[in-house]
Amino acid sequence: MKRAFAALIVVSTGCHHAAPPILPPGAIPISVGSLQADSIAHAMIQVAFTADAKLVTPDSIYMPDTEVIANGAPRADAPRLAGVAADGTILLGSSRFAVTGNFVWGSVQYRWMPNAPEGQIVEGWATLVIGHVKSGGWRILELHSSTIPPATNP
Repeated sequence: MKRAFAALIVVSTGCHHAAPPILPPGAIPISVGSLQADSIAHAMIQVAFTADAKLVTPDSIYMPDTEVIANGAPRADAPRLAGVAADGTILLGSSRFAVTGNFVWGSVQYRWMPNAPEGQIVEGWATLVIGHVKSGGWRILELHSSTIPPATNP
């Protein structure tokens, strides 16, 4: 009887396709590509924010014809990101990036905190497109950022 039952299990399980893994609610499958995209994007945006805080333009991370838009206006010089000024700290918030072939794109939330006590904390979002260049590195091709207006009391 036990042999017949075991044979039935082998036969019946062999006829079915493997079921996809069941993920717990809210779980997001992470791939090597998404980890690579996140790593590249965070490294690039961190260099951009650090340079903006020093009011320098790190041309090594931007293509010569990179389109930079901050709060709807083109910017060619530092600070290139909306709401950022000299002498402060940046905190990166939630982000979402993807990679396909030679491109990484996505968005990151940030909070700019000036070092001066009278300065105002600014929250913003940046979207960027990063391309893999022939020399082997990565460069920002497009960077758009905008600040979130402070809440007003009615």
